[in-house]
Order: sequence, then C-alpha cells, then structure tokens
Amino acid sequence: ARERGGAAEALARTVTQQAAGKDRTLSMLLGRIAVHRLWGWPMLLGVLYLVYLFVGDFGASTLVGLLEEDFFGEVLNPAVTEFVTSHISTPWLADLIVGEYGLWTMGMTYALALILPIVTTFFLAFGVLEDSGYFSRLSVIANRMFAAIGLNGRAVLPMVLGLGCVTMATLTTRILHTPRERLITIYLMALAIPCSAQLGVVLGLLGGISFGATLIWVLAIVGVLLFTGWLASKVVPGRRVPLVTELPPMRMPVLGNVLKKTGGRLKWYLIEVIPLFLIGTLIMFGLDRSGALPWIIEAGEPLVVGWLGLPPEASAAFVMGFLRRDFGASGLFALQSELSMIQAVVGMVTITLFVPCIASLMMIIKEQGMKVAALMLAMIIPTAFLIGGLLNHGLRLIF
Repeated sequence: ARERGGAAEALARTVTQQAAGKDRTLSMLLGRIAVHRLWGWPMLLGVLYLVYLFVGDFGASTLVGLLEEDFFGEVLNPAVTEFVTSHISTPWLADLIVGEYGLWTMGMTYALALILPIVTTFFLAFGVLEDSGYFSRLSVIANRMFAAIGLNGRAVLPMVLGLGCVTMATLTTRILHTPRERLITIYLMALAIPCSAQLGVVLGLLGGISFGATLIWVLAIVGVLLFTGWLASKVVPGRRVPLVTELPPMRMPVLGNVLKKTGGRLKWYLIEVIPLFLIGTLIMFGLDRSGALPWIIEAGEPLVVGWLGLPPEASAAFVMGFLRRDFGASGLFALQSELSMIQAVVGMVTITLFVPCIASLMMIIKEQGMKVAALMLAMIIPTAFLIGGLLNHGLRLIF
C-alpha cells in the first residue's frame, strides 16, 4: 500500500502545477501533516481537544448554564408554571404541561435549554472541519487502524457523519464497496457511535467533572469499538478492500458555508428532533401516571444499582434511551448532582453503548433487514450492560 501511495504521489507531481504563495504552501504543509503516519495523530488529538473545549466547555457548560439554569430555571419556567396552574384547573392536564414529566418543563426545556446550545456548538465545529478538507484526510490516517477491524479508512466517513446523526450515517454506508463492510460499519455505529445530541450531553456532563472523566469515556468507547470490530471481522465472511480515495486541498473554512450547513442541520433538529422529545415526554408521563415507571425503576434496580452502581432513578434514563439515545443521556444529565465521577462515567458509557434510537433502528431494518436488525439489538443490549458493569467495578478498584 505504501509503494502504491508513493507511486501515485510521484505521478501527481509530474502532471500538476502548484500556484506559488504562502497560503498554498501552508495548505500543503497542513495537508501533509494531517495524513502523516506519525504527526497526523498528534494533529488529530489536538483537533479533538479543541472540539472538546468548544462543545464540552463553552457549549455544554457556559451556554447551557445561561439557558437552562439562569433563563429557563429562574425566569421562563416559573412564569410558565404560574400561568398554567392559574388558568388550568384540571390537575392532570396542568401536570402534563408543567409537571415532573411535563411537555414544557421536561420536553421543551431539555430540547431548547439543554440540547440546542450543545448541538449548535457541535454543528459549528463539525462544519469547520468539514469545510477545511480535514475529514477526507481522516480516512487516510485511520486506514491502518481500521485494518485491524477488517475495514479500510473509507469507513471512517460514515462513522464521523454518525457523530452528527447515526440514522443518516447508516444510509451513507452505501459508499462502502462490499456488503461485509456495510454490515460491520452499521453494527459498530449502532453500538458505539454517539449522535451529536448525545455526544454533546456526554461532553457536557463529563467535561463539567474533569478532562480525565471524559478521557476514560473516550478510551472505553474506542476500546469497545475496536474490540467488537476485530471480533466482527473474524466472524463475518469476506476480506478487506484496499483504500483508494481523493484528497481535496486543505483550505481556510468559509464562514458562509459553515453557517449555511449549521443552519440546515439546526433546522433538521428543530423539525425532526423536538417532536420526538415531546413524544418521549408523553410516554414518560403516561408511564408515571399509570404507575408503570416506578415498577420499571424497581425492576431495574438489581441491574442498574447492583451491577452498574447507579442510583435507582437512573432506570428511567434507560427507558428514555429506548426512544432516543440523547433523551436517555439527558435523563442522566438531570441527575448530575446525585452522581459521583465513577457513576457519571459508567452511566454515560452504558447509555452510549445502549440501543440505537427508533429512527436509526428503522434505517437499519431498511438497509439490512429485520433479522439482522433484531440480531444486532440482541447483541447490543447485553454488551452495553456488561461493559458498564465491568467499568464500574474496575474504576472502584482503582479509585
């Protein structure tokens, strides 16, 4: 592969002319560093750390604090609650709007005050990296690592897109050349790739604790991804296809492009995701009013409390996780004052590895069929709780 790459580069030099100038030289230098087998990794870590600071620190801490705690918590929600309770005399109807599982106090507050600022900062960071030409270079630098799981570097593109939306990323696995590659990639995304909303909540909770907590989460998820991928590559028949890809030049991101893409993604969030938050809140309200939610929490205590070491209330987060991954992560975020560092890490690792959202599951069924989707689900749920429990007991031995 290295000989082919060298031959291709030599051929390119003989048939192309480069414009002179510092900008062009810097662009070429950054492009070479980004795909370098040694220096590309520090550059990747630096990029990820900057994304962490922007999304996890600024977005999930500063912006969420201003919106959720200051504006919604102290100004808007009390005003809405007072208005609803003074104008609606039916207790259950008022509770449906502004109760513990109210459409406003839970559904809209989660969607607008908690998730929206996090998703906005993530989409901005995603747009900058996308417009700079860096994403295509990820496939080159990831090619060697992905070889260990029976894939080539091209599979990194759907996975990176999965950090925006796993549902749409599942559809983009069609760029992969073989059914084997598509199957393995879809399974790994369903298991271990968090969508932007969930990733933002994870960074918000763990980033507020420490960088070390975030690092443990990253290592756990990447470890599961690599081990599961390696195992799948041994089980799924077929062989790895070599990587051949085009590398556009690195460039300074265009602000208009970034804002346009971010605006389009935020429009998708407002139209598609907020209704799902409201539906999830309605289901939680129904479970609570019927008495089923306390029963589920009690039934889940041996697993959630005994094995994962989480508070009993965390069972509700896993119920919400069946609806949307980020909804479940938001449920754990709401318990942050009750969670220790170990509990926060274990909870977020488990909820990240938990079942894909309903929309993703429907897309998996469309792409792979009902039997394959059911088999994936049957493997993902035990894996999530197994890893979460092992991590809980391991961290308690260390800390």
